[in-house]
Amino acid sequence: MHMLSDATIFTQVRFWVLVLCSLVCPAAIFVTLFVRREFSKKAVLAFGLLLILLAGVDIFVLRALSLEAQATPSLADDIVFSSELSIALYIIPAAFGTFGLNMVSHVLMHYLKQKEARFEAHRQQVRPLPVVNVAQRNRPRALGGRRTRPVPALRRQRVGAHVVAPRLDA
Repeated sequence: MHMLSDATIFTQVRFWVLVLCSLVCPAAIFVTLFVRREFSKKAVLAFGLLLILLAGVDIFVLRALSLEAQATPSLADDIVFSSELSIALYIIPAAFGTFGLNMVSHVLMHYLKQKEARFEAHRQQVRPLPVVNVAQRNRPRALGGRRTRPVPALRRQRVGAHVVAPRLDA
């Protein structure tokens, strides 16, 4: 003969853990998220991980309760945990786990965008200037891109701000 506590799943501690993990805690998290104006990224990450953890515990307890419901004489247990209605009970932790995963991915994406921006800023600061040989840069070029020989410095004359080479045909 079954004791009164074993006659139904609804009086066991596991059932109340299921109610706590699938309804009370997620509802408290969402109320907290909607009531407060701002959160740190660490708090959002913690809430997201907590929702994922609660979804995992919820599925574990739900599976254990569905196995125990088959052994109890109560028909109410069978209706809730061993019928098509039990599929609806799995949707709740899947939804909360998905919300938690979205919250965690939001925090990670924000963190990665900050890292990428920091990397780009550092890359712009450290980017070396191209090395240009000053003597090569000031050499005159002939048509076609070939370098010509510079006029010797002794034959150059300075007129104002311009450098003028003496005429050779005179």
